[in-house]
Amino acid sequence: MRRVNHFALILLLMVFGVSASAAYGAPVAYVAGPAATNGSSSIQSGTTYTTNLGYAFKTGGSGPFSIDWVKLELTSGATSGTGSIKISINGTDNDTPLSAVASSTAYAADTVNFTTPGTANTPFDFILNAADLPNISAYSLLPNTAYSIFVNSASGSGIALRRQQGLASGNDAIAAYTVTNGFTVLDTFRNNVPNYANSQGPPVSYAAFAMSFGVEAVPEPSTYAMALAGLACGGYSMFRRRKRA
Repeated sequence: MRRVNHFALILLLMVFGVSASAAYGAPVAYVAGPAATNGSSSIQSGTTYTTNLGYAFKTGGSGPFSIDWVKLELTSGATSGTGSIKISINGTDNDTPLSAVASSTAYAADTVNFTTPGTANTPFDFILNAADLPNISAYSLLPNTAYSIFVNSASGSGIALRRQQGLASGNDAIAAYTVTNGFTVLDTFRNNVPNYANSQGPPVSYAAFAMSFGVEAVPEPSTYAMALAGLACGGYSMFRRRKRA
């Protein structure tokens, strides 16, 4: 009877461990782009850091932080085609909200290839993982530090980054992003001009870019504790059986 109880306990711990892994296995977005988009900005072919579409952000205090994935919400005027864009992580010229833009300090960058949908002007998600981003995924963001993330160097089929536009202020553009782990968005910029507005109006229309990045979540320490407890119970059960033999 005791052997059955030990076996049942091990099974329960394994079930709880699997459940915990599933619960914490979803990707975590440090910064997620706006929930809804209603416009787009063409990604320029220019290669300098000042020819860009992106935003400045500041990391939380619990770093360092790795970037395992980047999601770009794109659209293309071409019915079909291929091309490439460059994604860069740079420093910022300051860490003041509605003022920060990319600096010339480059930390990591990757050029990625895309294929457009078969229908023109069809929005599509371009999701990149660590294998697609060898340089960015190898770089660690320091805690409490300002960085910029931006795209440029577009080639091939005309491609645009989706955005939420028509926002009343730069603060509304910042608020359109969802952040976790103590991250904050400082500013949205285009061609390194801070506090980006896609129209001077009136009224002025501010915008937030649909670009997200984050990390693949790992199970919490409690999950590992459950697994170790299960192994311990199993080892103890085997020890008792051998001792009786």
